[in-house]
Amino acid sequence: MPKRKVLSHGSGAAEERPAKRKQQHHLYLVLDDWEDGYSVRKVELDDSDSDSDEEPTPFAEPLVARFCAVHDHSYAFLTHGTKIVAMKPPDVSPAIPAFDTATSALVAMPWPKFRMNFGRPILISIAGRIFLFINDTHYLGDQPPPPPLPLIWGRTYVPHQPQEPWVWTAVGTPEARLPFTASCGHCHALHPDDRTLFVSAAYWTDESEQGTFSFDTDRLEWTRHGDWQLPFLGQAYYVAELDAWVGICRHKGGTGHLCSSDVVPVGAGPTTLPHWKLAEERLFDRECPRHLGARLVHMGGARFCVVEYMWHEGDDEMPCKGDPDGWYVGPPRVVVRLTTFGVKYGVDGELRLESRRVRSRNVFNRAHGFPDTYPVAFWI
Repeated sequence: MPKRKVLSHGSGAAEERPAKRKQQHHLYLVLDDWEDGYSVRKVELDDSDSDSDEEPTPFAEPLVARFCAVHDHSYAFLTHGTKIVAMKPPDVSPAIPAFDTATSALVAMPWPKFRMNFGRPILISIAGRIFLFINDTHYLGDQPPPPPLPLIWGRTYVPHQPQEPWVWTAVGTPEARLPFTASCGHCHALHPDDRTLFVSAAYWTDESEQGTFSFDTDRLEWTRHGDWQLPFLGQAYYVAELDAWVGICRHKGGTGHLCSSDVVPVGAGPTTLPHWKLAEERLFDRECPRHLGARLVHMGGARFCVVEYMWHEGDDEMPCKGDPDGWYVGPPRVVVRLTTFGVKYGVDGELRLESRRVRSRNVFNRAHGFPDTYPVAFWI
């Protein structure tokens, strides 16, 4: 066996070690631009700025995958490790499809026993498990590894025994039952302990459902923290540099702006609304007639990307009408604008955006007329 090479101690250098390979992350977009389902594109965020007055261009990046399953809603997509999971496919689908961005492989994930005929759930990946919150709590852990294969006469013997099943687990305890209606949960954030999920919800039938709650994924139980609600819309993210959650503001007068909130202590029981701050700079204009929505993507550290989607300006005069099933059908072309920026606190403690850059403005044709089939973005 060759000996490891050791540098001379007289040089003051240490023993040579192979450099640790830094994990490369990319922005992935899931687009409703295919008649039979969705397309996945890996978008490169280069150092150039995009002129907002220029005509948006089609995506230059080639497709990396396609989901052959039409979804009514974009919220059905989530990430689990390096996988993009297309939850809630049509009932005719034999499994839940997932695309692994690390291996470029298609993964078939099992259906829950109830086949997911329900309203809008809360879907999130926490500590190696996909959690599905409806009325009750369900989770899917990573598939167990196959058993080691024995050697017989110097050859690997493949036994005729099935691999341990990859199944959903239903948590039937009263502590795991949602204390609010899942579709009324308007924002959520993962605590920096990486095991506790905080959710703010409005009430549906009872005012006791309104407020902020936390779910401990180890103990599998909910805790109510009060009738106040976090200031975010959608998912917020913990930024260690600020020791705060950061997300898009949901309050009137703050829409289109970023905001930050102090982290709620775990196990604190009833609390009051934590201190929160609103950034002065607006990221997008929600009142613009062409605006459809925006998603915040955490790129690690204090870096973010806002993915805004809007009708194409050239389609403004195109008539919009409902189809026979009552769906709202708008113009076919959707413009996607990617804006990256960093966050920090200023000298007076105010929340500030820095290095804001519009990276690209691209356009694609919608393939379906569903009311919520807009771009989904992930940083993987």
